[in-house]
Formats: sequence, structure tokens, C-alpha cells
Amino acid sequence: MRRVLTIMTAVAFCILTQAADYNFLIIETNDGTAYSLTATGQTITFANGNLVSSDGTTIPLAALSKMYFSETSGVREINSTTVADGALTVYTTTGALVGRFDNATAAKNSLRKGVYVMKQQNGVSIKMAVK
Repeated sequence: MRRVLTIMTAVAFCILTQAADYNFLIIETNDGTAYSLTATGQTITFANGNLVSSDGTTIPLAALSKMYFSETSGVREINSTTVADGALTVYTTTGALVGRFDNATAAKNSLRKGVYVMKQQNGVSIKMAVK
């Protein structure tokens, strides 16, 4: 077990040292939840079977799917060019169902300000910010 933690810490250190050119570290879990962490000044540790970031985000290691760096947080403002026409389902960033809407305009008009995950009928998921 100690060897696994040592290897994981070494990998995380190598990844973080390459983060200088990127603004965000995106961590995705097996259930599709994505966490966007600021790469600058971020510290990641592993404790009790969890990944723990310096901002308090805690994710079970067994739930990790992938981690990658990005120039953006992965959140886009909802607009007609990023969303296909048709029905969609909207979730909170924690995966709770918010509702089903006939189209993006109906969703945008009904939702409070915040960040959501929108799943389109074609299976594409988009993270969106409603201002």
C-alpha cells in the first residue's frame, strides 16, 4: 500500500510541475462528475483512500476516472452554437437532476444563476454557466 501511495504522489508531483502553462486541473469521476481546480498554487495530497486538494475538494481514489490540464475550466455560457436543438436534461455539478427542458432557451430562462451540466439527446454533455 505504501508503494502505491508513493507512486501516486510521484505521478501527481510530475503532473503538477507541468501545470505552469495551464490554468485548470480537471478531475473526472466514474459517474461523470467533473471537478475544475485552479492549477496555480494547487496542492494535492492522498490520505485515507482520498485525493484531497488544497481548496478542500475531496474525491475517493476509487471514483477517479481521469485527470487532465486545461486552459479553461470546462464551463461554457449557454448559447445556440454550443447546444443542439431538442430536449435536454439538466443536472447540478454534484449530479442531482434539476429538470428536463424542451430546448436550451427554456432551460436558460428557467434556471437560477449557477453552473450546470446539460445532457443533450445525442448523448453530449456540456457544462454551462447561467448568468
